[in-house]
Amino acid sequence: MMKYSWKSRLYTLLSCIFFIGIWQLIAVIINNDIYIPRLEQVLEAIKNIFGDKNSLKIIFSSFYRTTTSYVLALIFSMILGVLATVYPFFKYLMEPVNSFSKTIPTMVLVVLSLVWFDKDSTPFVAGFAIIFPILYEGIRNNLLQIDKKIIDMTKIYEVSLKNNVKKIYIPTMKFYFMSIFVSTFSLTFKVVIAGEVYGQPKFGIGSQIQVEKVNFNTPGIFAWIVIIVIISLVLEFLNKLLRKRTYRWSK
Repeated sequence: MMKYSWKSRLYTLLSCIFFIGIWQLIAVIINNDIYIPRLEQVLEAIKNIFGDKNSLKIIFSSFYRTTTSYVLALIFSMILGVLATVYPFFKYLMEPVNSFSKTIPTMVLVVLSLVWFDKDSTPFVAGFAIIFPILYEGIRNNLLQIDKKIIDMTKIYEVSLKNNVKKIYIPTMKFYFMSIFVSTFSLTFKVVIAGEVYGQPKFGIGSQIQVEKVNFNTPGIFAWIVIIVIISLVLEFLNKLLRKRTYRWSK
């Protein structure tokens, strides 16, 4: 297993090097950094970004908006997911809201948020509105898969809803959450950045990308893309640590 793990990582590294080489080759052939910048230009742009005293504030502002949107969406989806599982009324109540939220395009939602809210609130609203229906539907479907015999037993012994939530629903939701954390948080991160591009709050990765676009600074845009990818990789690594800790009982 260890050999396979190291071999897999080596192949992944070689694949990354291959595509970076292709990128550099195309950039050299085109020789126009407005279209595709060379690797050294992107690295220089990253250096300039972190040379700015506000660079960390910009990154953490986007991360704060993402975290706030995600946590609020997670809390509401857990509460409504449990209610929809226990009480059919909430299931039917949420169906039109959930369907509307899932079908509306992200950019339309961002534009509507700009109409209804101020520019600083738009990234929060967009992030929440996009990720909430995904989390809600996933949690509800996961809870519905709980063995019916267990549910019937709780009814026979008249177990309270509070104990059901504590002993059955929360552990079920916890394992589901661990399996989808990276993908859903990364999606929220992307939507929040899109909201920042349009909303233009004072500090935010999306705001900086828009500034680089206006200035035709493609290396700067690529530099922010690289930073976003690095943040996503860090989140994936943290998620693996959390999953190992959560599933350690299975060993």
